[in-house]
Amino acid sequence: MRKQNTEQKEKSNKEEHTDDVPMPLTSHLGELRKRLVRTLIVIMVVFVGATVAEMELNQPILSAFRAPLDARNVPLVFLELTEPFFTYLRIGLYTAIFLSFPYLLGQIWLFVRPALFSKERKAVWPFILLSYPLFVGGGLFGYFVVIPFGYDFFLGFENKYTLPSLSMASYLSLTIHLLFAFGLVFELPTVSFILTRFGIVNADWLRKNRKYSLVVIFIAAAVLTPPDIFTQALMAGPLIILYEISILVSVMAGRKTEDTVIK
Repeated sequence: MRKQNTEQKEKSNKEEHTDDVPMPLTSHLGELRKRLVRTLIVIMVVFVGATVAEMELNQPILSAFRAPLDARNVPLVFLELTEPFFTYLRIGLYTAIFLSFPYLLGQIWLFVRPALFSKERKAVWPFILLSYPLFVGGGLFGYFVVIPFGYDFFLGFENKYTLPSLSMASYLSLTIHLLFAFGLVFELPTVSFILTRFGIVNADWLRKNRKYSLVVIFIAAAVLTPPDIFTQALMAGPLIILYEISILVSVMAGRKTEDTVIK
């Protein structure tokens, strides 16, 4: 029986490797160049469209970012002559990267897929499929939950002696930084799934190292957010919840790995 199981495993391994056809280095470089050119063309087209729309349609994207300030009637000012122009360019670039990111992931997947075995593809595709929705969800959480509370807290120091004067460039940088940070931390469950499927971590390891992970979470919150305890706590809370979700994801991924081995 053991010999038969060994033969079945060897047969399945051979079947997994049947589509692994070697490619010369020039073919890899040509394929990489093709993917990069297509991605850059898409990003440039969206960049031009977003920049023109921002300049000609009364700042729709910057107005959305400025929403947390409207409740207090705090205007945005520019401190340098060229600041509005370069702010529009940055908004166009951020928008192009954000909207083109699914296409970029698709091009990355098409490039690396031929080099992966069947088991590796099954471990990677959930990240390709779920990374963008989770990133968007993290950004929306930051926009609707964290930023209103955080900005309202900081603007609460306004009085008749100290009035806020926020520049377009610095405000945009801070807002994009926070949205990107929350989008990034929401990728934790998919990272946990991939690491579990590759056998690097498992649910028991995540449980045993929970106390060390809490320290890392608060350090990450301090690095990814402005240097204040209030915003750090707003990020650390979701990170702790996401870590617990990652443990559950690791349990499910571990069960799938065991079922695959048994088969």
